[in-house]
Amino acid sequence: MAANVETMFYTREKPWHGLGTRVEEAPASADALRLAGLDWQVIQEPIFTDNGELISGYKVNVRDSDRKVLGVVSDRYKLVQNQEAFSFTDTLLGNGVRYETAGSLQEGRKVWLLARLPREYIISGEQISPYAQDKQCCAI
Repeated sequence: MAANVETMFYTREKPWHGLGTRVEEAPASADALRLAGLDWQVIQEPIFTDNGELISGYKVNVRDSDRKVLGVVSDRYKLVQNQEAFSFTDTLLGNGVRYETAGSLQEGRKVWLLARLPREYIISGEQISPYAQDKQCCAI
């Protein structure tokens, strides 16, 4: 796929690659997760050799919706679920935050969100609309 986009949504103008679902207004987090196709969980499972021997120190990250393997990680890897990332952004930015775009790249291995903060600022006579971006990798 162009730009390695697996799923996404966007507001306003169509992205250069022409992919994704267009929405009229930037949604809140619950709708943004669904519209972006990020309403899935990552589960970690043990890894075994062809002979059935456990490979210690490593796990495989798998998407629960379709069993897609996202990558192999060490035992120390801490999962951050998509819902947690959006929830963190909601908490950090407060009421009124709206998501302008979100989605997954590289078959779900990377996800992103772009949130518009609820308040605008005037700096040196210019109106500034602040944004926050979060990217996370499920496995590398």
